[in-house]
Amino acid sequence: MQQELETRGRPPIFCHDELVRIITEMFWSDGYKSLSINSIAKKLGLNRTSLYNSFKSKENLLLECLDYYAEQSPTAKLFQHQPQQNISGLLTQVLYQLCRERANDPLKRGCLAANIYTELASDKSCAAKTILDKNEARKKKMRLIIKRAIDQQELPPNTDPEICANVILSFMNGLNAHAKSGATEQEMKRMCDFFIEKIGFVSLNS
Repeated sequence: MQQELETRGRPPIFCHDELVRIITEMFWSDGYKSLSINSIAKKLGLNRTSLYNSFKSKENLLLECLDYYAEQSPTAKLFQHQPQQNISGLLTQVLYQLCRERANDPLKRGCLAANIYTELASDKSCAAKTILDKNEARKKKMRLIIKRAIDQQELPPNTDPEICANVILSFMNGLNAHAKSGATEQEMKRMCDFFIEKIGFVSLNS
């Protein structure tokens, strides 16, 4: 649904989804705490009141941006896997896409979700609590994926789903950090091949 926002001067008109996309990029580049509703409104040429009317608070705005980011993230494919789908192949594709997108980001921003999680880890805000809950839900989804891989005999039967899931998620965070340091796509893909093989999966290149 189109939503026209009141503005000062030349009045830009954004649909709600487009506004979320633009502000997601701002959080990704500048972080959460360094941006205020005032600064966001000023950068977009919007009225501060309009943003509050649309999102109610900066915390709600962040959470909506994170939901949008999660939908666009390479890992979304992993959490949308279908029954009987090959998990090792899917994981490899997701990791490769992660390598490609992170390595080709000229700003070397890494992962927005990981950046925000780190930034708000010690906060007591409602947003921080919601992000923590989302992270726990992500771990649970990954454990279910690992259990399915075990059932499909893609991983050894003695694989611990919780440990394996946490290791994979930690590796993804490590890739994001590595990309920030200037690692190339090919360097990170080789890391992925090595990692997938070592935890018991078979890489698509094998």
